Amino acid sequence: MKKVLFLGGSGRVGETAIRYLLDHAAVELTVVTRKTVIDTEGLCSGRSSVKNVQADITCGDTLDRLLEGTDLAVSCVGPSHTVGSFIIDACVRHGVALIDVSGYDPALKHLDRLNLENQIHAPVVVNSGLLPGLSGSYPQYLIHRYGGHSPVKSIEVFYAGRDTWSFSSAVDIVSSLGGFGENRGFCRIESGKIVRTGLIGAMVKVRFPEPVGTVAGMSMYSEEMARLIKAENIENAVVSGANIGRRAGVSLMISMLLKRYGTEKGIIRGAESLVKASARDGLKYPPYYGIHCRLILENGKTVKGVLTADDTYRASGMVLGMNAVYMLTHEIKPAGYSMHEAIPAEYVIDNLSREGIFSCLQDSYEN
Repeated sequence: MKKVLFLGGSGRVGETAIRYLLDHAAVELTVVTRKTVIDTEGLCSGRSSVKNVQADITCGDTLDRLLEGTDLAVSCVGPSHTVGSFIIDACVRHGVALIDVSGYDPALKHLDRLNLENQIHAPVVVNSGLLPGLSGSYPQYLIHRYGGHSPVKSIEVFYAGRDTWSFSSAVDIVSSLGGFGENRGFCRIESGKIVRTGLIGAMVKVRFPEPVGTVAGMSMYSEEMARLIKAENIENAVVSGANIGRRAGVSLMISMLLKRYGTEKGIIRGAESLVKASARDGLKYPPYYGIHCRLILENGKTVKGVLTADDTYRASGMVLGMNAVYMLTHEIKPAGYSMHEAIPAEYVIDNLSREGIFSCLQDSYEN
C-alpha cells in the first residue's frame, strides 16, 4: 500500500482532494495540519488508513522527518508566493514524488534549474489547480482533439474568475499582477517571441454562456501557455483574463496602478483589499470559473471551446485529487512539470466531466 503525505488538508480544496483520493485509491494517508484537527474516522473508507499530524512543516527538520518512507506528497499549502520552493526542495532531497496545487512561474523556473543539474529523481508536478492547471490542460485538450484536422497556427485563451477569495489565494493573485518579479506588461506571443502591446491593443472581449455574457479583459504573459505552445509547435498565442467580481476587479486595478505587487507590504495590503472586496461580491454574485478558447488552424478553420464551473475551490480540489491518483497509478518520468506536461489533458477533462464539475463544456469546429 502506497504511503501518501497530504500537506494542508483543512480547507475546502484539501478536503475535496482527500475525499477523492480515498474514494479512488487504497493508501496509508497522513494528513498534516498546523492547527485544525481532522476527523480521520469520518474519512476512512475501509481500504485506507488515515491519521492526522498537527505540525508546522516550516519548523526545523519537521518536513524532512515526515517525508521519510513517503511515496507521494500532496501539497495544498499556500500561498505560493510565501512557500516558494521549500516543499519542492524537501521532496527533491528525499526523492519523493510531489503533486502541488500551486507553484506558479517561479516554481517552474526553479524546477528547470534542478532538471539541468540532474537533481530530480522522482516526478514533481506543480500548478495542479484551476489557474494555473486546468488553464493549460483545457487548451491542450482542444489542440489534441482537433489538431489532426490541420496544424494549429495560433491560440487565443481568455480566463474569467470570481469567488470569495481566501487570503492565501489573494496573495498569489496580487503577486501575479507583477509577473512574479518579471513584469512583462501587456503582451502576446508572435512567431515565438514576446511582443508588448499598448493599453488599447491589450483589450480583449469574449462571450461566455449566460448569465455571465460578455467579459472584457487584458492580455498578459502566461508561462504556462508559453510552455504549452512551445511543446505543441504553435507560434502565436494571446492570453487574456479578468476577475469578473466587480469590487474584486476594482481592487485589483488599484493594486496594479499602485504597483502593490512590488513589495511585501504592498502585496499584503492588496491581498487584504481583495479579500474584503471579493467577500462583498460574494453576497451578490455566485462563484464562477471560465475558459474561452479559440484555435486558428492552418487550413483556415476555427475551433471554439468554452468550459465553465460554478465552484472554484471544489473544482481545484478535484483536479488535485485525481492527479494524485494518476501519479499513484501511472509511471511518470522523474522531472519537474507544469500540470499539462505531466498529466494527460484527456484524463483531466474526462474525469472532471464525469464528476459533474463543469456547468458548461462545449466545443465546435467551424469556418
